Amino acid sequence: MSNKNKNIQVNKSSAIKVYKYTLFQIFLYRYGNIIATLFLGFHFLTSAVLMFQKWYFGILFILNMFLIFILNKHFLKTYKYFPFLVKADDTKMICSNFFLSTKVIEIRYDEITEIKGGIFSGHITKPIYIAAKGNKEIGFYSHAGNFNKLLTQILQYIPQDLYNSSLKKIEEFKKAPKSKRNKFI
Repeated sequence: MSNKNKNIQVNKSSAIKVYKYTLFQIFLYRYGNIIATLFLGFHFLTSAVLMFQKWYFGILFILNMFLIFILNKHFLKTYKYFPFLVKADDTKMICSNFFLSTKVIEIRYDEITEIKGGIFSGHITKPIYIAAKGNKEIGFYSHAGNFNKLLTQILQYIPQDLYNSSLKKIEEFKKAPKSKRNKFI
């Protein structure tokens, strides 16, 4: 009878948990750049036409071009690294539902080599990237959906030396003077 209880406890602790974004967040992270690029593109074209009439529209032309470039660079990175569905247990994560892709990435916690970005770089709202052996890398926003719980689970099972170095990064940021922190935000 005690063996049955042990098996039940093991099965409960290794239950698969599902982490995903809300429908609004999925729409925003997948298609937000299209809407923003259309608006910026309209301003870009009008600035291009008007810069030949007034010189200061050239500044708006360059600014719009820069914003379109930065926005699309960010979203291309999101498309490549962000799974919109993660299933995780106490040994691994299975990441799927990438934008326009059927790829599935499985990352075991003991394969994780680096955790960067987000709170580990002092930017709470920026994405967190998980790198693992075999050139596997995923990203997610810890403040969106229930991915904060995923980060907690990842930190619970990663190798101890990586856990210690990750906590050290957070502590260093907390100890930094406010003026130094504001430079990074």
